[in-house]
Amino acid sequence: MLLKDGVKYLPYEYISEEELTQTVIKYYKEIFGTSTLYFDPQTMKTHVGINVRNDGIILAPDKKQWYILEVELAEHSLHRHVIPQVTKFNIAYQQPETKRKLTDALYNLIKQDPYKTAALQTQKIEDIHKHLTEIIDTPPTIAIIIDQKTPEVDAVCKNLPFKTQTTEFKTYTRENASNVLIHAFEQLYEEPTPPKGLLNVLTVLEQIYKKGKTYEEAATVAAKKLKITEKAIRHDCTTDMGLKSTQFRKLIQNKQRLRTLIAQKYAEYETTINETIS
Repeated sequence: MLLKDGVKYLPYEYISEEELTQTVIKYYKEIFGTSTLYFDPQTMKTHVGINVRNDGIILAPDKKQWYILEVELAEHSLHRHVIPQVTKFNIAYQQPETKRKLTDALYNLIKQDPYKTAALQTQKIEDIHKHLTEIIDTPPTIAIIIDQKTPEVDAVCKNLPFKTQTTEFKTYTRENASNVLIHAFEQLYEEPTPPKGLLNVLTVLEQIYKKGKTYEEAATVAAKKLKITEKAIRHDCTTDMGLKSTQFRKLIQNKQRLRTLIAQKYAEYETTINETIS
Protein backbone atom coordinates (compact mmCIF):
# COMPACT_ATOMS: atom_id res chain seq x y z
CA MET A 1 0.00 0.00 0.00
CA LEU A 2 1.05 3.58 -0.68
CA LEU A 3 -0.05 6.39 1.60
CA LYS A 4 -0.05 10.08 0.62
CA ASP A 5 -1.63 12.82 2.74
CA GLY A 6 -3.83 10.21 4.44
CA VAL A 7 -5.05 8.78 1.11
CA LYS A 8 -4.48 5.09 0.47
CA TYR A 9 -3.32 3.68 -2.86
CA LEU A 10 -3.83 -0.07 -3.15
CA PRO A 11 -2.15 -2.57 -5.52
CA TYR A 12 -3.86 -2.73 -8.89
CA GLU A 13 -4.21 -6.11 -10.58
CA TYR A 14 -4.13 -6.10 -14.38
CA ILE A 15 -6.92 -8.18 -15.87
CA SER A 16 -4.77 -9.25 -18.82
CA GLU A 17 -1.31 -9.06 -20.30
CA GLU A 18 -2.71 -6.88 -23.06
CA GLU A 19 -3.87 -4.28 -20.52
CA LEU A 20 -0.42 -4.15 -18.94
CA THR A 21 1.21 -3.97 -22.37
CA GLN A 22 -0.87 -0.97 -23.42
CA THR A 23 0.01 0.82 -20.18
CA VAL A 24 3.73 0.15 -20.67
CA ILE A 25 3.56 1.39 -24.27
CA LYS A 26 1.83 4.56 -23.07
CA TYR A 27 4.83 5.31 -20.83
CA TYR A 28 7.60 3.83 -22.96
CA LYS A 29 9.50 7.12 -23.17
CA GLU A 30 9.59 7.35 -19.38
CA ILE A 31 10.96 3.79 -19.26
CA PHE A 32 13.43 3.83 -22.17
CA GLY A 33 14.19 7.53 -22.67
CA THR A 34 12.65 10.61 -24.26
CA SER A 35 14.42 10.16 -27.60
CA THR A 36 13.21 6.59 -28.16
CA LEU A 37 10.69 5.46 -30.78
CA TYR A 38 8.17 2.61 -30.53
CA PHE A 39 7.24 0.21 -33.35
CA ASP A 40 4.44 -2.33 -32.85
CA PRO A 41 4.92 -6.12 -33.23
CA GLN A 42 3.56 -6.04 -36.77
CA THR A 43 6.88 -4.55 -37.83
CA MET A 44 8.48 -7.98 -37.67
CA LYS A 45 5.44 -10.09 -38.49
CA THR A 46 4.21 -8.17 -41.52
CA HIS A 47 7.26 -6.39 -42.89
CA VAL A 48 10.04 -8.83 -42.02
CA GLY A 49 8.19 -12.13 -42.00
CA ILE A 50 9.34 -13.22 -38.53
CA ASN A 51 6.27 -14.61 -36.76
CA VAL A 52 7.48 -14.51 -33.17
CA ARG A 53 5.64 -13.19 -30.14
CA ASN A 54 6.90 -9.87 -28.82
CA ASP A 55 5.33 -6.61 -27.76
CA GLY A 56 7.17 -4.30 -30.08
CA ILE A 57 10.52 -2.76 -30.90
CA ILE A 58 12.00 0.21 -29.07
CA LEU A 59 14.60 2.22 -30.97
CA ALA A 60 17.08 4.51 -29.19
CA PRO A 61 18.74 6.31 -32.14
CA ASP A 62 20.87 8.62 -30.01
CA LYS A 63 22.51 5.68 -28.24
CA LYS A 64 22.48 3.37 -31.29
CA GLN A 65 20.55 0.79 -29.31
CA TRP A 66 17.37 -1.18 -29.86
CA TYR A 67 15.18 -3.35 -27.69
CA ILE A 68 12.81 -6.25 -28.18
CA LEU A 69 9.96 -5.52 -25.78
CA GLU A 70 8.47 -8.38 -23.73
CA VAL A 71 5.68 -7.43 -21.33
CA GLU A 72 4.65 -10.22 -18.97
CA LEU A 73 2.38 -10.95 -16.02
CA ALA A 74 4.16 -12.76 -13.20
CA GLU A 75 1.41 -15.39 -13.12
CA HIS A 76 2.38 -16.55 -16.61
CA SER A 77 5.36 -18.81 -17.32
CA LEU A 78 8.26 -16.80 -18.75
CA HIS A 79 10.03 -20.03 -19.68
CA ARG A 80 7.18 -20.97 -22.00
CA HIS A 81 6.55 -17.45 -23.31
CA VAL A 82 9.91 -15.75 -23.65
CA ILE A 83 12.68 -18.31 -24.19
CA PRO A 84 11.20 -20.12 -27.24
CA GLN A 85 10.27 -16.87 -28.99
CA VAL A 86 13.59 -15.12 -28.38
CA THR A 87 15.46 -18.26 -29.45
CA LYS A 88 13.43 -18.36 -32.66
CA PHE A 89 14.17 -14.70 -33.30
CA ASN A 90 17.88 -15.25 -32.66
CA ILE A 91 18.02 -17.92 -35.38
CA ALA A 92 16.44 -15.53 -37.86
CA TYR A 93 18.58 -12.60 -36.70
CA GLN A 94 21.77 -14.45 -37.63
CA GLN A 95 20.77 -14.18 -41.29
CA PRO A 96 21.96 -11.00 -43.07
CA GLU A 97 18.70 -10.93 -45.02
CA THR A 98 16.71 -10.61 -41.79
CA LYS A 99 18.74 -7.59 -40.68
CA ARG A 100 18.31 -5.99 -44.10
CA LYS A 101 14.54 -6.51 -44.09
CA LEU A 102 14.21 -5.18 -40.54
CA THR A 103 16.30 -2.11 -41.37
CA ASP A 104 14.23 -1.42 -44.49
CA ALA A 105 10.97 -1.91 -42.57
CA LEU A 106 11.94 0.54 -39.84
CA TYR A 107 13.20 3.04 -42.41
CA ASN A 108 9.93 2.93 -44.37
CA LEU A 109 7.83 3.26 -41.21
CA ILE A 110 9.86 6.27 -40.11
CA LYS A 111 9.52 7.97 -43.50
CA GLN A 112 5.75 7.42 -43.38
CA ASP A 113 5.47 8.96 -39.93
CA PRO A 114 6.11 12.74 -39.71
CA TYR A 115 6.60 12.52 -35.93
CA LYS A 116 9.29 9.83 -36.16
CA THR A 117 10.99 11.63 -39.05
CA ALA A 118 11.05 14.91 -37.11
CA ALA A 119 12.40 13.11 -34.02
CA LEU A 120 15.42 11.84 -35.96
CA GLN A 121 15.95 15.20 -37.65
CA THR A 122 16.00 16.83 -34.20
CA GLN A 123 18.82 14.45 -33.29
CA LYS A 124 20.67 15.65 -36.42
CA ILE A 125 20.66 12.19 -38.03
CA GLU A 126 21.01 12.93 -41.74
CA ASP A 127 21.39 9.46 -43.30
CA ILE A 128 18.58 7.62 -41.53
CA HIS A 129 18.99 4.33 -43.41
CA LYS A 130 22.71 4.13 -42.67
CA HIS A 131 22.07 4.96 -39.01
CA LEU A 132 19.42 2.24 -38.77
CA THR A 133 21.73 -0.28 -40.43
CA GLU A 134 24.40 0.38 -37.81
CA ILE A 135 21.82 0.00 -35.01
CA ILE A 136 20.32 -3.26 -36.29
CA ASP A 137 23.80 -4.73 -36.88
CA THR A 138 24.24 -4.49 -33.11
CA PRO A 139 22.36 -7.27 -31.26
CA PRO A 140 19.23 -6.04 -29.45
CA THR A 141 18.58 -5.95 -25.74
CA ILE A 142 15.60 -7.97 -24.54
CA ALA A 143 13.58 -5.68 -22.26
CA ILE A 144 11.33 -7.66 -19.94
CA ILE A 145 8.69 -5.55 -18.20
CA ILE A 146 6.78 -7.50 -15.57
CA ASP A 147 4.16 -6.59 -12.98
CA GLN A 148 6.04 -8.43 -10.24
CA LYS A 149 9.58 -9.79 -10.29
CA THR A 150 9.96 -13.46 -9.45
CA PRO A 151 12.97 -15.82 -9.22
CA GLU A 152 11.96 -17.10 -12.66
CA VAL A 153 12.92 -13.75 -14.22
CA ASP A 154 16.61 -14.13 -13.38
CA ALA A 155 16.60 -17.77 -14.52
CA VAL A 156 15.07 -16.81 -17.86
CA CYS A 157 17.54 -13.95 -18.43
CA LYS A 158 20.47 -16.35 -18.00
CA ASN A 159 19.13 -18.55 -20.79
CA LEU A 160 18.52 -15.89 -23.41
CA PRO A 161 20.99 -15.38 -26.29
CA PHE A 162 20.87 -11.59 -25.97
CA LYS A 163 21.61 -9.06 -23.25
CA THR A 164 18.55 -8.48 -21.08
CA GLN A 165 17.19 -5.70 -18.90
CA THR A 166 14.22 -6.10 -16.60
CA THR A 167 12.05 -3.75 -14.64
CA GLU A 168 9.11 -4.27 -12.34
CA PHE A 169 6.12 -2.18 -13.39
CA LYS A 170 3.72 -1.90 -10.46
CA THR A 171 0.47 0.04 -10.42
CA TYR A 172 -1.58 1.33 -7.51
CA THR A 173 -5.14 2.64 -7.54
CA ARG A 174 -6.55 5.25 -5.21
CA GLU A 175 -8.98 3.86 -2.65
CA ASN A 176 -12.57 4.58 -3.72
CA ALA A 177 -11.32 6.14 -6.99
CA SER A 178 -10.29 3.33 -9.34
CA ASN A 179 -9.48 5.70 -12.20
CA VAL A 180 -6.70 7.45 -10.22
CA LEU A 181 -3.54 5.43 -10.76
CA ILE A 182 0.10 5.63 -9.71
CA HIS A 183 2.77 3.69 -11.60
CA ALA A 184 6.08 2.69 -10.00
CA PHE A 185 9.02 1.40 -12.06
CA GLU A 186 12.75 1.74 -12.59
CA GLN A 187 13.87 3.45 -15.78
CA LEU A 188 16.01 1.41 -18.14
CA TYR A 189 18.22 4.37 -18.98
CA GLU A 190 20.16 7.05 -17.17
CA GLU A 191 19.23 10.67 -17.81
CA PRO A 192 22.44 12.43 -18.89
CA THR A 193 23.67 15.15 -16.57
CA PRO A 194 22.63 18.54 -17.98
CA PRO A 195 25.49 20.75 -19.21
CA LYS A 196 26.48 23.63 -16.96
CA GLY A 197 24.70 26.29 -19.03
CA LEU A 198 21.37 24.47 -18.97
CA LEU A 199 21.73 23.66 -15.27
CA ASN A 200 22.22 27.36 -14.52
CA VAL A 201 19.11 28.35 -16.50
CA LEU A 202 16.95 25.63 -14.94
CA THR A 203 18.11 26.54 -11.43
CA VAL A 204 16.92 30.12 -12.02
CA LEU A 205 13.60 28.96 -13.47
CA GLU A 206 13.06 26.55 -10.59
CA GLN A 207 13.30 29.45 -8.18
CA ILE A 208 10.86 31.47 -10.27
CA TYR A 209 8.21 28.82 -10.94
CA LYS A 210 8.41 26.75 -7.77
CA LYS A 211 9.53 29.32 -5.19
CA GLY A 212 7.70 32.35 -6.58
CA LYS A 213 10.79 34.55 -6.83
CA THR A 214 11.44 37.34 -9.31
CA TYR A 215 14.12 36.92 -11.99
CA GLU A 216 16.53 39.12 -10.01
CA GLU A 217 15.90 37.21 -6.78
CA ALA A 218 16.19 33.86 -8.57
CA ALA A 219 19.52 34.82 -10.18
CA THR A 220 20.92 35.76 -6.76
CA VAL A 221 19.77 32.51 -5.13
CA ALA A 222 20.99 30.41 -8.08
CA ALA A 223 24.42 32.06 -8.00
CA LYS A 224 24.83 31.27 -4.31
CA LYS A 225 23.52 27.74 -4.74
CA LEU A 226 25.80 26.95 -7.68
CA LYS A 227 28.72 28.97 -6.27
CA ILE A 228 29.21 31.12 -9.36
CA THR A 229 28.74 34.80 -10.10
CA GLU A 230 25.37 36.38 -10.87
CA LYS A 231 26.94 37.70 -14.07
CA ALA A 232 27.57 34.11 -15.23
CA ILE A 233 24.02 33.12 -14.34
CA ARG A 234 22.50 36.04 -16.25
CA HIS A 235 24.76 35.35 -19.24
CA ASP A 236 23.47 31.77 -19.54
CA CYS A 237 19.85 32.94 -19.25
CA THR A 238 20.15 35.65 -21.87
CA THR A 239 23.22 36.03 -24.11
CA ASP A 240 23.91 32.30 -24.34
CA MET A 241 20.27 31.75 -25.35
CA GLY A 242 20.42 34.52 -27.92
CA LEU A 243 18.19 36.77 -25.84
CA LYS A 244 18.28 40.17 -24.24
CA SER A 245 17.40 40.53 -20.58
CA THR A 246 14.02 42.10 -21.41
CA GLN A 247 13.22 39.24 -23.81
CA PHE A 248 14.02 36.58 -21.19
CA ARG A 249 11.82 38.33 -18.61
CA LYS A 250 8.96 38.40 -21.12
CA LEU A 251 9.42 34.71 -21.98
CA ILE A 252 9.13 33.76 -18.32
CA GLN A 253 5.43 34.62 -18.65
CA ASN A 254 5.06 32.23 -21.61
CA LYS A 255 6.14 28.78 -20.43
CA GLN A 256 5.37 27.03 -23.70
CA ARG A 257 7.56 29.33 -25.79
CA LEU A 258 10.32 29.24 -23.19
CA ARG A 259 10.26 25.41 -23.12
CA THR A 260 10.45 25.30 -26.90
CA LEU A 261 13.35 27.74 -27.06
CA ILE A 262 15.43 25.93 -24.44
CA ALA A 263 14.61 22.50 -25.93
CA GLN A 264 15.86 23.64 -29.33
CA LYS A 265 19.26 24.28 -27.81
CA TYR A 266 19.27 21.28 -25.45
CA ALA A 267 17.10 18.73 -27.29
CA GLU A 268 18.29 15.61 -25.44
CA TYR A 269 17.28 17.08 -22.06
CA GLU A 270 13.64 17.64 -22.94
CA THR A 271 12.32 15.67 -19.97
CA THR A 272 14.41 17.65 -17.50
CA ILE A 273 13.34 20.93 -19.12
CA ASN A 274 9.65 20.00 -19.02
CA GLU A 275 9.86 18.96 -15.36
CA THR A 276 11.24 22.38 -14.41
CA ILE A 277 8.99 24.45 -16.66
CA SER A 278 5.73 22.69 -15.82
